[in-house]
Amino acid sequence: MPLFVLVFLASLAGVSTVTGGEGCEAKAHYLGSFDPDHQQVSLCAEHAMQGQRSLGEVARHEFFHAIQHRFGFGGKGFLPDALLTPLVRHGMDDREVMAVLSFYPEEEVNGELEARLASRIIPNSLIAGGLISGALIDNNTRGPIGKIRAFFLPRYASHRCV
Repeated sequence: MPLFVLVFLASLAGVSTVTGGEGCEAKAHYLGSFDPDHQQVSLCAEHAMQGQRSLGEVARHEFFHAIQHRFGFGGKGFLPDALLTPLVRHGMDDREVMAVLSFYPEEEVNGELEARLASRIIPNSLIAGGLISGALIDNNTRGPIGKIRAFFLPRYASHRCV
């Protein structure tokens, strides 16, 4: 799936994407971010293209953070340490792991490591599926899927027998 299709499906799921932003201008190593309050992914295209990461990988990484938030994990990861640790050992360079451990708050380390691994392993189509699934279960979803959910689910809930 091309990146533009992933970005389009993310917008249907209520996650907008912008190029640039405060972080891109302030920090040379900044590749992107996810703002859970605004449900917005910011991509620093110029920085990503200069570095070792593709723009697609950066986008998958940030959209994965959106999935973590949609499913109620916030900045934390889905995987328990017993599963995440061997994946990190085999899938990430020691310098990158040390950078995450040094620069991220302790409660966000697993979520960041997980998003970095996911961006390298999980294809765009599965990331899109996670965003759409998250939009279907999240009461605060914006965008067309959130509107459809709001239209149908209250009607369904009011007809259930208690």
